[in-house]
Amino acid sequence: MSWLNKVTDIAEKAENLLNKLDQNAADALKKPRIGNSTSVQSFQHGESQPTFLKQNDDRYSESGIGLSTRRYSRSIHGGASSVKSFGDRRADEDELITFLNDGKHSAVLTRSPSVVSHASISKTGRTSTPSPKEEMLPLKPSEEEKAQYSDVLKSLHLKESEIAVIRVSLQEAEESLKRKEARIMELTQENQVLRSDYKFHVSSDEDTTAALQRLTNERQREKEDFETRLNEYAKRFEKMRGEKNSLFKEIESLRMSATAMEQKLKLQDEELRLAKYNLEANKSEFDEYKQKAQKILNAKEQLLVSLKENSAESGENSSDIVELEELRCENGLLKEDVQQSQLLIYNLKADIQDLENRLREEQKSSCSQREALLEQDHKHQSVANQYREQLERIQLEYEFLQAEMRRQEEAVERKLAEKDVEMTKLMEERKWGRKYESGETEERLAALGEKLIAKQTKIERLEGEKRALSLRLERLERTHWKSEAVNGGDYSIDMHDLNAPAQHRSIFTTSVHDGFIIRLLKGILIIVDSLGTVVQSLYFLVETFGKFNSSLSLFRLRLANFLKSPVFRIFFCIYYILLHVWLFFIILTYTPEIHPL
Repeated sequence: MSWLNKVTDIAEKAENLLNKLDQNAADALKKPRIGNSTSVQSFQHGESQPTFLKQNDDRYSESGIGLSTRRYSRSIHGGASSVKSFGDRRADEDELITFLNDGKHSAVLTRSPSVVSHASISKTGRTSTPSPKEEMLPLKPSEEEKAQYSDVLKSLHLKESEIAVIRVSLQEAEESLKRKEARIMELTQENQVLRSDYKFHVSSDEDTTAALQRLTNERQREKEDFETRLNEYAKRFEKMRGEKNSLFKEIESLRMSATAMEQKLKLQDEELRLAKYNLEANKSEFDEYKQKAQKILNAKEQLLVSLKENSAESGENSSDIVELEELRCENGLLKEDVQQSQLLIYNLKADIQDLENRLREEQKSSCSQREALLEQDHKHQSVANQYREQLERIQLEYEFLQAEMRRQEEAVERKLAEKDVEMTKLMEERKWGRKYESGETEERLAALGEKLIAKQTKIERLEGEKRALSLRLERLERTHWKSEAVNGGDYSIDMHDLNAPAQHRSIFTTSVHDGFIIRLLKGILIIVDSLGTVVQSLYFLVETFGKFNSSLSLFRLRLANFLKSPVFRIFFCIYYILLHVWLFFIILTYTPEIHPL
């Protein structure tokens, strides 16, 4: 704004010159009229000249006061109306010159006293007290008029030369003012263009901040949805775990009952085998006893028959009769023993039939229990398959969310890179701008840098939370797979060998009963698991490298802001000066050492 101050100073100086010209012209216009009457009165009344000079001096003082006030008012309002009053002043100057060059006023000018002589007379009249002889000395009118005329002509020539110089200076001032106005218009247009560009960049920055805010809100909402889904999955997993524990308990109780029933069956089989063995032994003993009794009965009958035949021949004998009675009693006793043994045999047969019936019923009940256990096993396997499908679906959703989050992160990183490029461009464009704009842009860039740092810290925090959630999900998957592996080993029931113990097998362990394809699949699963751990380690290394790169970019941005700060520049200048002073001091104070030969 220094050029505007210069223009106003030039305008004020021109206005002061014009005010002086106006004052001199007014004095020149007023003096001939007053001077004509005063010259006649001075020739007629020489004594009245001092009083007239005093009056004229009073008028000059009044006119000077009015002109001074008018000049003061013009000087006050000249800064605002100097450019508008150039044409009016030029018209006033033209009128003054035409008035002074007009022939009608030449007589008046010839008759009027000069300004210089009148001023000198007034000054001499004020300062000195002339003698009466000098006051009474009249001058010749022709010589006085010639002197006045020559003085007026000289003053007019001087005024015309001054006016020409002032016109040239005014024309130069007008030209410079026009140039300044054109420059002002250009600068205003540039300022408007820069302001429009700045507003556009500010609006674009606001749009980017709004987009970033929208992306952060969407990411926060997706994160909340993912957390809700994860909580639901955790709840369902806990519910599944409770159901699985209850099923384990039921299976354990059924297994205990089955083992108890098997033990009972074994005891009953042992009792039945012992009963059969006893029955076979009793049968063999009964057959032997029966054969012996039959032999004894046959012998007794033969003895009776022989005795009957001998009795008819030899007569009755008392001793033989007694023996016969004994034999009859023995025969009755033997018959009773046979009947008792037959009853015992019938009872044993009935017991055997009852045992066989009970065994058949227990076998039927055990078969029905086995079928129920098999049905429950199939149900549990179907439920486990459903849970496995749900887990796969959740894993697919998680992978889709991870891909979406990666895509959004890439979009945000691209936008941040674009904003960094725009920021660098703006910094380069604003580097050579005005000081106040440079200050505002630096503040704006500092604010944008702080916002960028805050956004990057927020993104890093979200990435850390995402990694924690992914690790948590992987841990849950591992526990789920382990529980499924344990459950798969628990569900395997050997239908062929009831006496074999329960074998708890894992997915990755191989057994002798596994085929080649199963072993190959288990080896592939082991390789895939090891590759997954390697991929996780590589992913962790990539994340650490990304963190290091982001921290390095933040450090570079802060270093660039610090290098642009005036504190660093002042420090660098001081360091530069101190280094050179120290170097010159060492060079000037250095004295080489001279070693004697």
